[in-house]
Amino acid sequence: MDAAERGQLIGGPGVIAESAAISPDRFDPRFFALFSWFVRRLLRKSFFAVRLERESAGVLRALASAPGPAIVALSHPSWWDPLVCVHLSRVFLPRRAPLAPLDRDQWERFGFMKRIGLFGINPADRKALSPMIEHVLARCADNPGRVLWITPQGRFSDAREPVVIRPGVAAVAARLRGPTVVALAIEYAFWTDRRPEVFLRAAPVEPGISGDASTPGWHRAIQSAMRRNGEELASLVVARDAGAFECLLGGGRTRINPVYDLWQSMRGRDGPIHDPRRENAA
Repeated sequence: MDAAERGQLIGGPGVIAESAAISPDRFDPRFFALFSWFVRRLLRKSFFAVRLERESAGVLRALASAPGPAIVALSHPSWWDPLVCVHLSRVFLPRRAPLAPLDRDQWERFGFMKRIGLFGINPADRKALSPMIEHVLARCADNPGRVLWITPQGRFSDAREPVVIRPGVAAVAARLRGPTVVALAIEYAFWTDRRPEVFLRAAPVEPGISGDASTPGWHRAIQSAMRRNGEELASLVVARDAGAFECLLGGGRTRINPVYDLWQSMRGRDGPIHDPRRENAA
């Protein structure tokens, strides 16, 4: 891709220099494959299940084949969120390289993160916004298949808080030509197993009814979509309807403790806890 083609993709000059405000990523596909394998094992060990709302699977599969760059704007309730996204990228977007901002202190502390597509910024520095946008545009110009995974709230936020986003993601979307944008809601809850479960819901984002693809237009559209998506996911989690989700990892019969379950089995009793609502929905 030459400079002119890059300019057409990002809506501006095709050559963008690296900024001192950015610690650049150095994505390594082989390392990412190895790291995603490790993440899968960690999620299986730490959570009873990773569940994706059924219609959301189609949204993510469509993202895999969408032309040009894409953005996933996700909620940020937990430390686990980036690892969950690594698994989603592995399952649904294996041919699209991830790209994501990270607090610069953490980026410097964990040097391997640049190899999975993370670049370092100082989120408290307002002057870092413009270099971040230019960095993302440059990466997308070099590889239009990149997917920007970003937490627009800019901080850990409880799933019950109203979503209020920062302007960065909208500014990036406005500068790209025809990006595909998806809102991703993440929630963690206990159902009937001793381990928690991960719940996910994805929804497409459109730049308003009028097609306003300006920064304010994208800001309103992304924030509104994230709010609605989070509310929809919360209602499904509260309903405990397993049939509303596709199980990406884990699931199956709930357990209390391996020794206790074995003892119950030897006594002719069933150790797992049963939830009639979940069984009827399955």
